[in-house]
Amino acid sequence: MRLLQYTGGVAGAMYNIRITFFCCSVALILFAGALHWWTFWTDACKAYAMLISYGVVFLGCIGAWAGFPDGLRVSQKIGLILFISLIARLSMMSIPESDDVYRYLWEGKLVAAGESPYAYPANHPHYLPYYDAYWEVMNHKDKLTVYPPLAEWLFAGISTVAYTPWAFKILFIIADLCAIGVLIALCSRYELALRNVLIYALNPLALFAIAGEAHFDALLILAILLSVWFAEDRKFSWAWFWLGMAIQIKIIAVALLPLYLWRCQWQKSWVILIPLAVPSLYFMTTLPGLFQGLWHFGGLSTFNGPIHSPLSTLLTGDIASATGIVMILFGVVALWIIRSIPSLPKAVYLTLAALVLFLPVVHYWYILWVIPFIVLFPGLSWLALSFTSGAYFFSAFSVEQGEDWMLPIWAMWMIWLPFFLLLAYELRIAILRRLCPDEVWKKPETLAVVVPALNEENQIKACLSSLKAMQPPPDEIIVCDGGSHDRTVAVAKTMNVCIVTGGAGRGAQIRTGIAAASSDVVLVLHADCRCDMDIRRRIMAVLERNADVVGGAVGQRFMVSNAKLLAIELLNDARATFAGASFGDQGQFFRVAALSRMGGFPGYPLMEDVELSLRLDRIGRTILLDGGIQNSERQWKQHFFKRVGLILRLVFIFHVNRFLRRDVTAQLYAKYYSRNEHQGCDNNHQK
Repeated sequence: MRLLQYTGGVAGAMYNIRITFFCCSVALILFAGALHWWTFWTDACKAYAMLISYGVVFLGCIGAWAGFPDGLRVSQKIGLILFISLIARLSMMSIPESDDVYRYLWEGKLVAAGESPYAYPANHPHYLPYYDAYWEVMNHKDKLTVYPPLAEWLFAGISTVAYTPWAFKILFIIADLCAIGVLIALCSRYELALRNVLIYALNPLALFAIAGEAHFDALLILAILLSVWFAEDRKFSWAWFWLGMAIQIKIIAVALLPLYLWRCQWQKSWVILIPLAVPSLYFMTTLPGLFQGLWHFGGLSTFNGPIHSPLSTLLTGDIASATGIVMILFGVVALWIIRSIPSLPKAVYLTLAALVLFLPVVHYWYILWVIPFIVLFPGLSWLALSFTSGAYFFSAFSVEQGEDWMLPIWAMWMIWLPFFLLLAYELRIAILRRLCPDEVWKKPETLAVVVPALNEENQIKACLSSLKAMQPPPDEIIVCDGGSHDRTVAVAKTMNVCIVTGGAGRGAQIRTGIAAASSDVVLVLHADCRCDMDIRRRIMAVLERNADVVGGAVGQRFMVSNAKLLAIELLNDARATFAGASFGDQGQFFRVAALSRMGGFPGYPLMEDVELSLRLDRIGRTILLDGGIQNSERQWKQHFFKRVGLILRLVFIFHVNRFLRRDVTAQLYAKYYSRNEHQGCDNNHQK
């Protein structure tokens, strides 16, 4: 009971500073939205207003994710996520709508009047009686529409109820909130951190493109997520139905069809004909105009396509040939995904990601198709792209100067270069795995906790008590002593746990402990740490429900509260989530069956935790849980910034020498602990 009160007090102390940081981050987003309600400024300086507010929203999004409050019940987390998602969208409604919305309105008016938008281009004399103020300002009047029949019926329904862009904003915000609800359900299904939903919910791409400019991609995203949900629930008829709905909203969803035929019981694929055929019957005689419009927009145009645009330039402007080549390349990638990725959500994610990269025309809101899946499979490259996509609004400068709408070449470099550099770094994993299919690991049954310790007589009892309090308890608790000169071993013996003696350095200790274990999963917990009661359940659940996950980290919080320590927590969480690199004091866990695949546990005296992360990442997916480890702040009490600098230097030196295939961990160990002793820090294997 005392332990529970203690950990509860720690959570409460951290809650205060964390909730302050979280509230400030959300306030940044609302402030950015408020800028656009001051129309006297945003009308005169639209380009600056969009660029500045976009960057501010991204900072607020990352801050809200990183500082999401601890200690909340699941229902409270869900309520908080939905509430801030709603108010963020309401604050962004004042952003001027895209001129695409005028086409939604006008084409909806045509359909409601019994006309077909596929018969003629919008500027054809046949439509002269329907010209109005929205027709005057809509885009591409000389081209046939590209919107499928179901989308046109939706446009007609909304235009009939309220012939105003605000009606579309309201509908798309509702659809977007529903998509957030599906993401919450998917995270719960896979035992992933619910706060990850904020990566999409507060992302500036979603807030600007849907709540602000009112692009109807919110409906596409909702339909795809529902299709994935039903497929994972093995309700394949509904999965096919919602895939058909997605195609009828935006035709690009047809790219998922081969994947679904392979994974989702093709015998039930006839269900897709219902949403495909029923809305199309009315337009059957003019429907070929849709495909003509699609070819004009997608096959004979090029804009901001990161692969298509350079390729068409190399082909001296032959856009059609470039389109054919990228279609072939996309087909090859799609086939590899079907063969190699057993997880349907991950396969959908990679297929959509490849589609965006190979498209001839890529507007900034197209990138939004991928962002919901970053919630499930966090990655730094697409997160960075959601930020650099804000450079798209440099196009507003040309409009302000009375010129044609255009995006400068240098702005395209700003958008895509950081993304491709990060993507190349992430793709090294696929190369190291030699493009082999993902491993599907067996369901784990047992958990061992390995506790490395050296001269920890004052900490070890509280650590072991927290392990004993787990519900359900670990199957094994193994203390690995590194040659303590105090009463560490004696205190551990009173706790009725297994005790082994390892060599010098924490890596050797942990490896000895793992050798003594017989469980399916190992959690490494430092002796100055405590853990929440539900850690075992969460570790086993995430490994059971994500068969491609090999391990990861629980996530840590310090036992005291201040701004500097909060910064360390936030950086640790971000690094483990988006780069797959965790430290030992974050509570690293892994499948024992994966050890032989990754060359065994690294027995380094220092940097064993960094090396473990790299090896795990090489053979499978890693995950950061939503916290649950509290650890001592003692190593941070003195010389805080010197310590940060020292760790950064040591990690950098380690990575450089690892790349050169040199083991310098013994030297780093000596340097680290000699510096600690010189500065008066505890010499207890803390990093």
